This record gives sequence, structure tokens and C-alpha cells, in this order.
Amino acid sequence: MTAAREAAGGDPRATLDPATRERDVRPIVARPRPGLSAGAITLTAIAAAALLFGLLEERRRAAVVPAVAPSGAAEVVAAPPPLMIPPAPPTPAPSRAVAPSAPEPHPMSAPVAPAVSTHARTPAGATGPSVGTPAPAPAKTPSTPAAPPRVAPGQALIVDTSAPLDVDHGTDAAADEKNGAGRQPVLSTSRARAAMLANRATTVAQGTLIPAVLETGFDSTSPGFARALVQRDVRGFDGTRVLIPRGSRLIGDYGSDTQRGQNRAVILWSRLIRPDGVTIAIGSPAADPVGRGGVRADVNTHFLERFSGAILQSVLDLGVTMAGRGSRSPVIVALPGAGSRVAATVPATGSDIVPTLRVPPGRSVGVFVARDLDFTESEAAR
Repeated sequence: MTAAREAAGGDPRATLDPATRERDVRPIVARPRPGLSAGAITLTAIAAAALLFGLLEERRRAAVVPAVAPSGAAEVVAAPPPLMIPPAPPTPAPSRAVAPSAPEPHPMSAPVAPAVSTHARTPAGATGPSVGTPAPAPAKTPSTPAAPPRVAPGQALIVDTSAPLDVDHGTDAAADEKNGAGRQPVLSTSRARAAMLANRATTVAQGTLIPAVLETGFDSTSPGFARALVQRDVRGFDGTRVLIPRGSRLIGDYGSDTQRGQNRAVILWSRLIRPDGVTIAIGSPAADPVGRGGVRADVNTHFLERFSGAILQSVLDLGVTMAGRGSRSPVIVALPGAGSRVAATVPATGSDIVPTLRVPPGRSVGVFVARDLDFTESEAAR
């Protein structure tokens, strides 16, 4: 049956009798012709890939490697021509001396008066140029510059023979008030001599820290005065006497020259008044309770005032860009200076604003004594 079906082209109805074949509703289907096997297809693909790879590799080498040999005999460079040696220059012929010709006779003419020369006449017997001929200028001999003095390499030793500076420690209160706050320390190289501190019992030595409390507030917006009360008794150098009693009053002043980044208030105490009426020009700067310069203050940096102009400029630039862009464009590009015409009316005062320092009343402060305070006369009068 199978052989008969294959002979009929693969039609399963070929094995049926003619009567049954006509009543069969199944379609006539021919079997597919056998094609190439999978191995043949794989080998063909590999061969095609190898051929393509070889062609591409050959093109790459031809494009990368330059030609190193001429393509034809016509392109062969000929040998360079031999060098040409120039001939020797001809020897000049010796010149012959020409004999002078005889002078031609000239007709005699009437004598003419000799012209008077404006030049000075040369005295007889003197050697020099003829009359009327200016003397040639003497040749100038170039002067040889003097050799520079010999300097030994390295730095020369300089010996200072000046007298040592006389440092005056008894300056007045006005000079201390002017230079006490914010001055830079100066290192003196003069000779220092030891001395005995006079009136040790009635002297408050330099460097003493006087604790106090602020009675008035501090605001760096404008300059003003400050006042404080001494918290504890301050004794003399030897500790036997109370020279600055508790409750003494300190008077000072402050300025308004605040700088960026500053967070400590600078107060200069100029006068101290004791409860018994004794007063002294103290001339010392304010410090905190541990001796650091300045008083800790509350800082207002004025952030909005300083950067409001920049924020407004950015908003105007963005607004001008959005107003000028297309309705369908999703991209917004803010170019600098687009709103400069509108923002030109905004005053640029951000760079001129400095921080404001404020110190409330009642804050603990200190006074760093900048010079010796002598109470000898006031103690003797008591």
C-alpha cells in the first residue's frame, strides 16, 4: 500500500477504489519535495562567511598599508646628477703704469688778485695744513669702560652698629585707645634688661583679666558707648590689697566697621571708676571670660537682602525665556542677560551689605589689662 501511495505522488486516495475515491471529501495534498539538509546549509553559510571575511580583510589592508614600491618602471627615480665643481677664478693680469701725458700749453691771462682766505694763517715754520684748508678732526679713541668692582658670591655680611631702640612703656591713654584694638603684634629685637616692678602692692600688672558683666547692649549698626560692672575684686600684684573692688564701672566705646565673616564684637574700655570715686584710664580691649579677643555676638548676615537681586535676576531671565519660546517646544533655555533690561532698575547693593553684630545686656565679658595700672597715689590719699 505504501509503495502504491508513493507511486501515485503521495495521495492517500490512490489506494482506494474509484467509487470510494469520488465520494471522499479529503483534499488532494502533494508531499513536499526534499530540500538541502541542515549540514549542507551550515557548510554553505560558513563558506560564504569566510569569503566575505577574506574580502573585507583584503580591503582593510589595502587602505591601511601604504605603497612602498613604484607601480611601474616609469616611476623609478633616476640617479641624481653629479655634483658640478665651479671653475677656478681667472688670475687678473698685472696692471701697467701709464706715463703721464705732457701738459698742454695754456694762453697767458691777466693776473688775478688772490682771494683773501677767512681762515687763520699758519705762522712760518709751523707744521700744519695749508692756508685756507680746514684741519682734519682728530680721531677719537674709544674709551675702554672700567671693569666693575669684584663682588664675592653670596650675601654680604651687614653689621648693625646703631644704638638699641629705647622702648617707652609709659605711653599715655590716648595712644593706647588708638592702637589697643586690632593692632598687630610687633616683635622687638632690641636688648631687654630686667628690672624690678615698683609698687607691687598697689599695681595691677599687665595681662590681668578683669571679669565683668555688660550693662548696655551692643549693636554694630552705628558706633556708640558701652558700660559694664566688675564682678569680682581684683587685687594688686602681691595680692595684699584690693585695688579694683567689685561693682567698679567700666566705660568704653565701639565702632561700626564690621567685616564679612566677623562674629565677635570689639569694645575698647577707656576708663574705670571705682565705687569710692577713684578713676583711672585703663585703655584695654574687651575679651571673653577665658581671655579670647572680642565678645561673642549674635550675627545677622542679611541673607535675603544680599541675594535678593541675584534671585530676581534669575527669575526675570527664566520668565523672558519662557515668554519667547515656542508653544510646542518642551525645552527651556535661560540665557544670561536675557532680562538685563528689566533688572537694570534693581539696585545691586548685595555686595555693600555687611553683617550686623548684636550683644544683649547681661553677657559676661572680660577686660584684658594692656598695661600696668598704678594706684599708689590714690591708696596713699586714703
